[in-house]
Amino acid sequence: MRNVRIRFSKTGRARYISHLDLSRVMQRSLRRAGIPLWYTEGFNRHPYVTFAAPLSLGFEGLQETMDIRLEQEMADEELVCRLREASPEGITILSAADAVHKPGEIASARYRLIFPGERETMRHFLDQETIPAEKKTKKGTMKTLDLKPALLEREIKELPGQTELTLLLPCSSSDTVNPLLIWGAYGRFIGREIPSPQVTRMDVYTADGKPFC
Repeated sequence: MRNVRIRFSKTGRARYISHLDLSRVMQRSLRRAGIPLWYTEGFNRHPYVTFAAPLSLGFEGLQETMDIRLEQEMADEELVCRLREASPEGITILSAADAVHKPGEIASARYRLIFPGERETMRHFLDQETIPAEKKTKKGTMKTLDLKPALLEREIKELPGQTELTLLLPCSSSDTVNPLLIWGAYGRFIGREIPSPQVTRMDVYTADGKPFC
């Protein structure tokens, strides 16, 4: 048996595939491609397919990962070629290789938000000493928190008729900040509801800043 980490992008209409459905889609693609998957033992046998950091519904992802376990040896190039042909529109297989890092090593993620105008207003918002926001707990209650410490990095660029905001945010099993929390706090800052931005997760990183692979 051999564990393989597959990197793929999830763009276009595929961004509306939920994490649960993505798992089903990828398993169907793996079977269609004839990949020799290893199946768990027991009463309810299923292929070993795991995702390190689930992507929020509606977000695009440029460097997503999926771990599988092969029952028989297969060259990485052949695996990529077969799975690329069997994958649906919006799912592009980028590479396959032995895993380097464990999922528990993921510490942060970089996101790109695209929205109309208001570059200077966004800059003033991010320059606040504190950025108050409300987040629902696992118990269903709301708690107030300060998002300022979560802004590990930020960059604002002006595009033709749009603004591009790039954020590096915590992304781990113990501390994850969804960029839409930042967006919600921004809406309260300007005093009105605003349409959600186009969000793309660019990559995820380990604690020492290396890309997760």
